[in-house]
Amino acid sequence: MRKIVIIVAVLFVLGAGVLQAQESIEQFLRDLEKPGKEDYVKLIYEGSHENKLWAINKLVEMGAKDQDVIDALVFGLQQGTLYVERQNGRVVNDFWDVRAASAVALGNIGDTRVLPKLYQALRYDTDVFVRSSVVIGIGKMGQRKSIPEITRTIETSSPSGPDDQLVLACVQALGDIGHRDGFVPLIEVMRGKFRRSIKIAARDALKKIQW
Repeated sequence: MRKIVIIVAVLFVLGAGVLQAQESIEQFLRDLEKPGKEDYVKLIYEGSHENKLWAINKLVEMGAKDQDVIDALVFGLQQGTLYVERQNGRVVNDFWDVRAASAVALGNIGDTRVLPKLYQALRYDTDVFVRSSVVIGIGKMGQRKSIPEITRTIETSSPSGPDDQLVLACVQALGDIGHRDGFVPLIEVMRGKFRRSIKIAARDALKKIQW
């Protein structure tokens, strides 16, 4: 019984320490007259769920593209997956919106060195909204080498139901890339059993293909 009391006390102290650290970071930013890029990067690593998302949006507004910003966004892309936390067997830090925002932000920056990280998220993230955001980010980079990954995603997606959003994002990404290698995958979408809205999007994407 005494051991249990000690363990509970230790966990309480650790939890209070984390909460205090988080609050101190947020208070620090509130006290700043004009937070800078470094402050927002720090908040992605150490802030609360809401403040991670807020910091990503602020960095996007600033147009920040430094390596430390990219590293922080890659960290954001992995939140709730590699850094998963559970209580009683249930995931308690499903930062799907942080991952989605990070993916789009990385696409806007356009540094192709992060493509392997985006491919990994596209393959293994369990949230369809996140995967849709990831493929949008990939499309923004406009790289021909990404087409096989996007094509694979279409081929492994259901032609109806919850994957609609993901397939639509893939179609739009192929249009954004605009390379002729995307022609066949788009034709296959038009021939497949996808919804009419997706087929229309595929038709529009075909118009962006450059020969």
